[in-house]
Amino acid sequence: MYKVLIKNYIANLSPIQVKQFALSKNVELTEEEANYFTSFVKKNWEILLYQDPSYLFEEVKKHVRSDVYEKALYEYQQAKQKYQSFL
Repeated sequence: MYKVLIKNYIANLSPIQVKQFALSKNVELTEEEANYFTSFVKKNWEILLYQDPSYLFEEVKKHVRSDVYEKALYEYQQAKQKYQSFL
């Protein structure tokens, strides 16, 4: 059931929502970074939730500033730990 809800939410995810989430974590994304993360999450959400996405984060490093990368990795790890039991 959760997988269907997540899939539907991700399908409607927008760069504006990504930027707003980043701002709530004290990170200001460029338009390109917001677009990149939106596309990245839409394409890879199942890997991010259910598999080891280490190789994906290596790709992220090439597309965003280093401080944004570090914060994104940290937030991902925190969320994965917090919500793992629901997945």
